[in-house]
Amino acid sequence: MKRNSILLNILFLLTAGLFVQSCKRDTGEVLLQPRNERDIVEVLQRETKGDFTILLEALKVSGLEQTLMVEAGRNPDKRYILFAPTNNGWGPTLLALGVSSIGQADPTSLRELLLAHVYEIPADARNIDNLEKMNEGTYPTLKQGINVDINFDCDGIPYINGKTKVLFQRVAKNGFVVAIEDVLNPPTKTLAEILNSDPNVSVFYQLLQKVGRTGQFADEKKSFTIFVPSNIGLLNSGAPSIGYPVNLNPANFNTPAELAFLDSVLTYHIIEGRKIYQLSVCTEVPYETQLGQDIQLDRNGVICGRFADWVEVVTGNAQYAKNGVIHYIDFPLLPATQNVKQKINQMPEDTALPNDSYAIARQALAITGVIDDLDRLDRITVLLPTDAAFYAFLALNNFNSIYDIPLDKLTEIMKYHVITRRAFINDFSPSATAIIRMNTLQGEKIPTLPRAPTLNTNYVASPYFYANPTGRIDIKMSNGNIQCIRKVMVPQEVKLKQVP
Repeated sequence: MKRNSILLNILFLLTAGLFVQSCKRDTGEVLLQPRNERDIVEVLQRETKGDFTILLEALKVSGLEQTLMVEAGRNPDKRYILFAPTNNGWGPTLLALGVSSIGQADPTSLRELLLAHVYEIPADARNIDNLEKMNEGTYPTLKQGINVDINFDCDGIPYINGKTKVLFQRVAKNGFVVAIEDVLNPPTKTLAEILNSDPNVSVFYQLLQKVGRTGQFADEKKSFTIFVPSNIGLLNSGAPSIGYPVNLNPANFNTPAELAFLDSVLTYHIIEGRKIYQLSVCTEVPYETQLGQDIQLDRNGVICGRFADWVEVVTGNAQYAKNGVIHYIDFPLLPATQNVKQKINQMPEDTALPNDSYAIARQALAITGVIDDLDRLDRITVLLPTDAAFYAFLALNNFNSIYDIPLDKLTEIMKYHVITRRAFINDFSPSATAIIRMNTLQGEKIPTLPRAPTLNTNYVASPYFYANPTGRIDIKMSNGNIQCIRKVMVPQEVKLKQVP
């Protein structure tokens, strides 16, 4: 019995040894290796979350499989990012190649296609093992002249070329794999070619020609993001119902002064040096235009220009070019011609209409010296109380005028009304139960006044989106915004009463 037991143990050990040897002869070494010890091709072969059988066959047919595998063994310092389409993303590409299966594709064409999916990581960036460690920007692929753009949405999720979603990432010993939902098809036209050929934006192109701004968009070495209004939006911009202060018909611009004004408007629609695929509404960092003034989106994705507080990017209407991105918008943007201090000094003063007068706020800003801060600071928002708001505040605290308030307290109050970012009406508290607080020049965070249930309860509103009446919402100036409010806000440090 004991002898049989010994024989069985020997037989078991021999069988186990043969199994391990068999694994090594086949692909068992890959199975036993951690991911970071496999090369890129081995990672694809052993990935269970994504199905890469078409890509693996494409790599083999094109000869790129051996390149990646041999290079991993021969030169361990060479590291790559492979943007790897799953099987679900190959349908349109097979159709474009004119084949029903990847094995029927021309090897040379296939290799060119796949080279545009590989980026070689520089030697000084060996610590990079996922896209989150990279900067948003444009990176050259192994295919000459073809780049790949990496960008991130509000949640930090990476996208490729602005629209191709990253499914997951896997580390390999010679780089890492980025699983994507589609085969990458780089743009074939420049911005100039798109603008010149799209009949829906012919008016914008004519305006660009008027000021000599079209040539820059043919340069493939540069990058731009352009906000392009439709023909209808431009030609109807001067209609009274819209309230835009200028008719942007190309025929209206001929003299040097007219052309200079037109150039300032057009350059306010152009961001140079960046391909902004997805406009971010979750960051306070604005986009600086070619004019030098910034464009910023509020929480609702509205692009807020001085006369364009409610201009929105047309949903899903973006064009990708070799050298940039076009976002189609419904109405044109207009840059500001004054800063915050200059505008406040022009705000109306009428004792008979305290709900539409700002004399006391202007006096308070002047005697505290805060008005000079509004001249030098950039990207701020001033909450400007009406005279009626000041009268209520003074009465509640038993003051006859603002000159009865100790200067140090009045200074703190006025600094509390200066938010240290450019904020728009949609950025403020949506309701009394969802208060949004923002940093102020005074130091405390201010609980912004609710926009609902009725906007006019706390803010002085305008009946027209693009008109520029006194005290309207979202008065956008060159260095910040002005919001006219119906309440004087009091910081805790001041120890004075605030009107409920």
